[in-house]
Amino acid sequence: MNNATDLYDKRRPDIRFSADLLKLLAMSIMLIDHIGAFLLDQGSETYSVCRSIGRLAFPIFCFLIAEGAHYTRSMPKYMARLAAFAVISTPPYNLVHGSEWYSPDNVNVFFTLLLGLAAIASVSEFPKAVFRRLGRHSLAESQTACLMLGLPFCALCYMSAFWLDTDYGEYGVAAILLFWLLRKRPAAAWLSFAALTFVFFEFFIRWPDAFGVMQYSRINLYNVITKLLADRNATLFFYHQKQMLAPLAFLPCMLYNGKRGGLNGRYSKYMFYAFYPLHLLAIWLIQLSAGV
Repeated sequence: MNNATDLYDKRRPDIRFSADLLKLLAMSIMLIDHIGAFLLDQGSETYSVCRSIGRLAFPIFCFLIAEGAHYTRSMPKYMARLAAFAVISTPPYNLVHGSEWYSPDNVNVFFTLLLGLAAIASVSEFPKAVFRRLGRHSLAESQTACLMLGLPFCALCYMSAFWLDTDYGEYGVAAILLFWLLRKRPAAAWLSFAALTFVFFEFFIRWPDAFGVMQYSRINLYNVITKLLADRNATLFFYHQKQMLAPLAFLPCMLYNGKRGGLNGRYSKYMFYAFYPLHLLAIWLIQLSAGV
């Protein structure tokens, strides 16, 4: 941890923007976003403002997952915590979406974060363990060798997010992996994230269905293969999305000093985990009382 702290402190010695503060900021932004999404009229200006502000929350969480993957003492325990709260968050996430306690159509963001962390593990912890067991210690220390060995498992994590249709899906998995791979080059990481966001949310595929009705689909690997390559009538077009505001999350994250912060360690670790299902449950209760 000292090396990472030195990296940030040397670049910004007078700034103290800790991981705990980033968590609190992201939680506040997420709350604003969800108030707009689940309690406000979609046609209102307030709704639009809340949703626009909310685009900054997810990138901060992705950034923090990548940081957590670097600092964690136990990757399996880290993944287990995310998995546990993914399950715990399923009922409130479904309820605020107007579904039953469980619905395969609504898969909360914890599953995306979990798959993103699993993608990191598949190109770091897993290959290192394999190489060390084989006695190839030099390969275990080579990021390139680990990437090559773990790439198929990383791709499986990416496609799992797509197949499960998790919140933010394969875009979220790619973002988390990107922040981890370019961790020592923050500027490059955020420029790459901006490009990733542009590709995922600004380009759409348009094609007519069997009844001649125009259908629209966000671009991804599956759609490129099945629509652009297989359907001669499919076309790619540009469409503006609020999600393009997401790269603005670089403003607080670039002020990060590489330190956890002053909050109690156990409290800090579980703060976001508990907040996510609890605030969704509170919003659902408000929906019930207000008849939303």
